[in-house]
Amino acid sequence: MIEVIVVLSSEGAIGELIAEGHAGFALKGADIVCSAFTVLLRTFARTVEASPGVSWNVRGDRPGCFHVVVSTVSPVVAEQYRGWSEFVLRGFEDLARDFPGQVRIQYGKDSGRSFYGS
Repeated sequence: MIEVIVVLSSEGAIGELIAEGHAGFALKGADIVCSAFTVLLRTFARTVEASPGVSWNVRGDRPGCFHVVVSTVSPVVAEQYRGWSEFVLRGFEDLARDFPGQVRIQYGKDSGRSFYGS
């Protein structure tokens, strides 16, 4: 199962995100759930990395784990960053709804968002 933990900032954007695991929907390399999740995560990460207004620390300390902590978001890109965060989280939530046995999302308390997955 892909386990996702998200802590949102006071502005509702991603402040910390931990994602790890394998969906287990199909064999590694042929798993459509893992592929969809990876595309969403990778595109989000590359978009943020290309923005000079967002500083974050990536802590991928083991294979299959992505852990990022956002340290600063410039006011110039804050609205864009909230949009990018909303986009990737909606994608993750859709996957968790469609494949509840393969993706689980847990939000930090007081986030205003629900828990998804089994």
